[in-house]
Amino acid sequence: MIHWQEQYNAKMPGLTINSPASGIILPLHAHTDPLYNTTVLTQAICIKLTHGTLIAPFAGVYERSLLAGRRLSFRHKSGLTLQLDLPEDSSLQHGEAIKSLVHDGEQVISGQPVLRLDPKLLQAETGYLVVLMVLPHPAILAVFSAERFVAAGLDAVFTLQMKKKQ
Repeated sequence: MIHWQEQYNAKMPGLTINSPASGIILPLHAHTDPLYNTTVLTQAICIKLTHGTLIAPFAGVYERSLLAGRRLSFRHKSGLTLQLDLPEDSSLQHGEAIKSLVHDGEQVISGQPVLRLDPKLLQAETGYLVVLMVLPHPAILAVFSAERFVAAGLDAVFTLQMKKKQ
């Protein structure tokens, strides 16, 4: 479950994950897709994109999957996986309006641009909402976030509190 903070606290203890996208963090229920605005995905948020370049949040393996590459996954060597789902869009399904900057399965470094969206997609009346989630990992105790603007690669999107080693 995401634990929402009233405002972001940079001094909160834990592991911070930088945002792979620039935009406004919103709770998942803000998404228009019924799959996302239910409580099924407990460690997920929406980001209303303001810029179309998506970057690697940390060093790891980058993969694209799900209907013409709508799902971007970043897997850290620790096993931590961050997943970003683009909205279903007919132009994306046909490979238009989206440009891959790295190959599927490629090793990426933190801050490396991985995908570029056509700026016209971001001009939709309701905005362009992506879903960002931390996949379950046995070492994660809690996931924190806050509604606010984040810049890709510069601002933390999640703070993870980890279980203590015994």
